[in-house]
This record gives sequence, C-alpha cells and structure tokens, in this order.
Amino acid sequence: MVNPQSKTLADDSETKKSNKISVVLLTQNPLKPMFQPPHKVMSSIPREISKEMIVVHYNSRKRTGDFDQALESTSADAEHADEKILHVRVEGEFVSGVMKGIELSVGKYILVMDADLPYSRDIIPELVSALIAEPNFIIVASRYVKDAHVQRIPFIQNAIGNVARVIARYGLKVKNVKDPTSACFAFSRDVVKDIKFEGKGKEALLEILVKVNTKNNNKNNNVAVKEIPINQHDTVITRKLDRNRIVNYSKDVWELYRYGTKSNLKNQRAKPEQRKSRSVTFLSKAGRFFTVGASGLVVNYAASFLISAIIPNIWYIHATLFGIILSITSNFILNKIWTFEDKNFSPRHFFKQYALFLALCTLGAVIQLSLVFVFVEYSHIEYAISLLLAVCIASLSNFLLNKKITFGEKIWE
Repeated sequence: MVNPQSKTLADDSETKKSNKISVVLLTQNPLKPMFQPPHKVMSSIPREISKEMIVVHYNSRKRTGDFDQALESTSADAEHADEKILHVRVEGEFVSGVMKGIELSVGKYILVMDADLPYSRDIIPELVSALIAEPNFIIVASRYVKDAHVQRIPFIQNAIGNVARVIARYGLKVKNVKDPTSACFAFSRDVVKDIKFEGKGKEALLEILVKVNTKNNNKNNNVAVKEIPINQHDTVITRKLDRNRIVNYSKDVWELYRYGTKSNLKNQRAKPEQRKSRSVTFLSKAGRFFTVGASGLVVNYAASFLISAIIPNIWYIHATLFGIILSITSNFILNKIWTFEDKNFSPRHFFKQYALFLALCTLGAVIQLSLVFVFVEYSHIEYAISLLLAVCIASLSNFLLNKKITFGEKIWE
C-alpha cells in the first residue's frame, strides 16, 4: 500500500517519526454518516495529539450525483491547520474503503471506525491511548468482553453473529479475539505495512488479523490484541443483517482460508525438511487419491465382474475378493508417487508403508465385502450396483486412514 506521495509505507521515514493519528471514518450515506459526524469524532481525540481524518463514502456507485461537492474540505473545527478532513468515495465495500483510507493517510497510527454503527465516541480516547501505549497491539472496540454494553438485537441475528465468531476462531485460527468482526479498531502503520487487502466484503479486521498472523508465521501465538469494551447508547436504529452480508462473509472466510493455506505451503517449500508430502492441499490430495481410486475401481470392478461372468458357479464374494487384491498394489504405488509425493523408496520404508497400506486396504475390503453381502442378501440390490456402492464407501475410508496412518499426514491439511 502507498500514501499519496507514492512512498511505500515501510520506507516512509517521516511517517515513522510522526505521532499523528489518521482516522478512517467509513459511511454508506452520501453526505452525513448515520451516527458519527466527522468533526465530533475528530474532537473526541485529545487536543495534544496531531490528527487527520479520511471520510470514506463506500459503496457509492449508485449515488455519484450526491458527491458533486469538492472531495476535499478543511474542517472549521480543526485545532491546527494541518488537521484536515478529506472526503473520498469508493465504489467497493467496507474493506475497499478501509484500504483506500489507509493509502491516503500519513499518520503513524490508524483508527478505523464505521460511522453508520452506534459506537460511542467515548471509546475513541481509550483506543488512541491504548494504541500509543502499546503500538505493537491491535486495539479492538469489542462487544463481547467484560463490561461491554450493547443494544439488543434480534435472536437470529445474534445467533448468526456467534456462528461467525466460531468460524473465525476455529476455521481461521483467530483465537485470541472475542470480536473479530468489529468495525471499530486501531493499529500502528507498521502492523499492516506489508499487508495487501483483497477482501470485497465487510471484514477488514478479520482480514488484518489473519494476514498479520500469517506474515509473522504465528502458528500458535496470534498477533497481540487488546479489546476495550464498548458502551452502545440505546437506539431504535440498527443495521439489518441482510443476505448479502452473510454471502460476503462466507466468501471472505473462504478466501482468507485459502490465503493461509497457500502461505503455509509456500513456507514449507522453503524448508527442505518439511517438503515431504506437503505440496498439495487437502482437496487436491483427495482429488488425486480418488483419481487413483477411479483407476483401481476400473480394475476392481472389471476384474470382479469378468471373473464372475467367465468362471461358472463362482461365488460372487470370491470374484469380488480377487478384484480387490488385483487393484491394491497399483493403487499404493500411484498414491505414493503422485498423491502424497513420497520419494523415499528405501526398502524398509517402502515395505513398511506397503504393509500399512495393505492392512488398511484389507480393512476397507472387509467393509466392502460386508456391504456387498448386506446389499445383495438383505437389501436385494443387484450385484453390479451393490459392488459400486460398496467400493465408493470403502474408498473414502481408505483415503482418510492412509493419509493419516500410512503417509503420516494430518487429515485436514
């Protein structure tokens, strides 16, 4: 990200020496935010602190006519000549507005606030003071910590919000923040200097938390966060949680999950000792495993069916067992080389893996044989269909067990 002078944030020495606060105030309303007038937000910051404000009118593509006024104006309430209020419009969503505001800012510290939500201005001095005292922290105005007081919201909306928090905690491993979807937070410019925003929805804080953690390679220790309880004033005006918000959140979470996965794979490639069986994602490995399984399915099914058709009076269980044994070895070699990219072919390692693969395939064979027997004898399903169903079910169990036991990988990586 760059500032208006096109200097990279990492190399801007003047910014590093400054203690200026850049307030990025976001609103969807054309000229007047719903809750936080810019000059009042500015006046909430202690007078002794140098400050600027970028008011970002986001999602404005349908309201161009409302912004015919000059985009830049100096607040009459400013305490100093350099404390200006800059108005800009952005066609994208909240995250795009945050990105634009940060790019235009020059302060060492940045405070982001959604002016259309009922955050109390009383919390602004607390956010600023906490950030100056602990510049390596991300300071969050939180609805879920002790002493927080928030307006009542409908049960369904509250339940969806809790689900979103659980997804962030366990899906994206953001575990030390109780309110990862807050729209009021502050941070030092150094914290985000190497971060590129890519989201298109509302979750700017969540994106920062995930990407800072990934940048610092924090697998277990998340970025330091301090949450300050908010006190929302009672109001009858509240923003509804519409379908687009839910869809955008889902997209953001998926993109952030992919971002974290790609970054981990990149780091692993840089370390030779971690290269074993780590070059593809879980879904990719599943795809490869089942592609190999499809070839084994052809061998298994064709051999079993042909044997049962060619050899008179052969029991269908024997024919099925023959097809299973015939496909095991080819599946093992293909999975070792292609699916899990295991290049260790030393005899001891190879035969140990083959024995494990064979044992698990035997377990799968027991499952398959049992299912075929149950389908044919008790459900009276035609043998050809019973065989196909049983092979598919057994293949799924084979993948998960072999990934974990034979090739020593975590199931969900």
